[in-house]
Amino acid sequence: MFESIIGFVVRYELFGLFITSLIGSTIFVPFTTEILFPVLIKSGLGIYHIIIVAALGAMVGTWINYGLGFLGSKFIEKRVDHTGIEHAKRFMNRYGWAGLLFILALPFPIPVDVITIVPGISRMNFIEFSIVVFLGKIIKFAVFVGIIDTFFAVI
Repeated sequence: MFESIIGFVVRYELFGLFITSLIGSTIFVPFTTEILFPVLIKSGLGIYHIIIVAALGAMVGTWINYGLGFLGSKFIEKRVDHTGIEHAKRFMNRYGWAGLLFILALPFPIPVDVITIVPGISRMNFIEFSIVVFLGKIIKFAVFVGIIDTFFAVI
């Protein structure tokens, strides 16, 4: 499956990166977009284009998570452990956008986008949510692209 994802991204370049980043940021198919960066850098795409397109795709993908949390909060609260939901709501109320930014900007290649359903449940302002997600992804992806670009320059 990974080879087909790489093939899709190599074939469609930035559009493929956008779609892959979008899908990988939803709760349905958690996928780390960062693993595609070496292939894209090696193919000659500009690092700024990679960062911005991946961040835009991730932001749109998290809109789906936010919407599910916002529209489905009553359903989710009935089906999921209340302790976990209350803990997540308290986290959002306590740390708000700064906590979300911190989590999304962590430079680890692990899918953390599942957490973006919580701002929808806790009714975080959508514009604020979008800005925080975009900035968090820009920071995370810039770190990865910087490391990869430095690594390829050394080789």
